[in-house]
Amino acid sequence: MKMRRVLIILICLIVLSTIKCGKETSVPDDLIGVWKTTAPTYADRFFEIKKDEVIFGTGEGNFDTYPISEIKTEKDPREQGTLCTLYYKNIEGQEYKFFFYYDPANQGTIRFKNQQEMIWTKEESNDEKSDDQNS
Repeated sequence: MKMRRVLIILICLIVLSTIKCGKETSVPDDLIGVWKTTAPTYADRFFEIKKDEVIFGTGEGNFDTYPISEIKTEKDPREQGTLCTLYYKNIEGQEYKFFFYYDPANQGTIRFKNQQEMIWTKEESNDEKSDDQNS
């Protein structure tokens, strides 16, 4: 009887350890794309979110690419949209967090948690452009 309890507890622990509450390893499709802002000081800046990496355009044609290790999303009742935390690592393995609010309204917007007055919108992809032309 005691062995059976131990076995049940082990199975429960294994199942619980595989569940990721609020965590995802792949990026939601709505976030995938190139994001830009109309703010003049960021005219040559962008960031691109892919399924497994994030790219930051740092100006003058330069950019930095990082692998995404995890993404967490949570609805913040005090804010419009969903708070997203994107975890990525540099080449040395140091982890960084990229916090932003995503609002799906009006084709989607992103506002950085620390710069909420600045709005980033997703560039229309070539696939979306051709779909619009075919409609």
